Amino acid sequence: MINKYVFLLITFMFSNSFGQNDLPKIYSGDPGKIFSLRKAYLNGELKNDAAIKYLKKQADKILDMTPLSVTDKEQVPPSGDKHDYMSMGKYWWPNPDTKDGLPYIRKDGEVNPEALKIDDAASVKNMISSVITVSIAYYITNDSKYSAKASRLLNVWFLDDISKMNPNLNFAQFVPGRNDGRGAGIIDLHDFCLLIDAISLLENSKEWTKGNDLQIRNWFSEYLIWLQTSKNGIEESKAKNNHGSWYDVQVVAVMLFLGKNEEAKEYIENVSAKRIDSQIKEDGKQPEELARTKSLHYSAFNLEALSHLAVFGDKVGFDLWNYKNINGGSIRTALDYLLPFVLEPDKWEYKEIAEFNAEEIYPLLQKAQTKYDNKIYSEWIKKLYGDKIKIGIENFL
Repeated sequence: MINKYVFLLITFMFSNSFGQNDLPKIYSGDPGKIFSLRKAYLNGELKNDAAIKYLKKQADKILDMTPLSVTDKEQVPPSGDKHDYMSMGKYWWPNPDTKDGLPYIRKDGEVNPEALKIDDAASVKNMISSVITVSIAYYITNDSKYSAKASRLLNVWFLDDISKMNPNLNFAQFVPGRNDGRGAGIIDLHDFCLLIDAISLLENSKEWTKGNDLQIRNWFSEYLIWLQTSKNGIEESKAKNNHGSWYDVQVVAVMLFLGKNEEAKEYIENVSAKRIDSQIKEDGKQPEELARTKSLHYSAFNLEALSHLAVFGDKVGFDLWNYKNINGGSIRTALDYLLPFVLEPDKWEYKEIAEFNAEEIYPLLQKAQTKYDNKIYSEWIKKLYGDKIKIGIENFL
């Protein structure tokens, strides 16, 4: 979880282009704005800026954080190796019709507290958000205490032989009585695209060495092979809903990180456009997400994934923002369909068992200002948030 102002600094990456050769290698958006923030800060122009102060405050809290590892968990995966990531499907519950509760049954949208007893899912989220925060703080301020912390967190999770995670998700989101792990568990690492950006922000720091960078690229190279060849990876690639979209996000982000730009372009052209073909109707509805018990949330969540893919498309010369399927469905039609219900969720016609947080749609609106119509989507931002976008309001990446 990252506070709003840290989150806003991340979204700055998506806004402006910049004609400099020394921009950071940001893959999830345009690095020009964060480069200009760095330049302004180092020139003394942002020393008293409220957002920068807030960012530094949050980053300072992380400096005393104990690095997290997959080996911290008490449970041992079926492999016998604590270096393997492990999580339990959170929407699965004991079967009331059997003595031992097996096999577990699914209650979509209802979180079983039992799943929270395995640390890895929470730990990886905490690690990712912490690395992002201190990496942004380092990049803007050039203060080595932040890059040192980011390097330490990354080393413990990915590189140190004693604590590192193996590059697989064989045991992610297992279901008791049914399996040891599922393709659906790959979504546990859906924020890897932003973690990759954070790693890129450390490129010129002394604390994140070239050796570190080479090691972590080797890790992601092995992980990409696992994503594309493993049983769980292949299973998730075939998912028709947001799981398939977020799988694509991970694959393309890693490809870009590893310099596989042509492969990334081909992947987006051949696979990601098909997501829009199958997922979005002419009126903007996303049937796979509407079938869920948190249908408004998952409609926005899938759209977030598609927007990431569109940003990646910008990097490799493929316009997914304006891609339309044969019936006219597109990212924009899906966004336009959702916005009135984000404003008035009580009018949502489908099942939504949780309160929808309107801030989930905020990053996409910022991108829509640039990619579609600044006036229209600026007005939507005003309608939805007014003056609520300020220090103290939290958002999720």
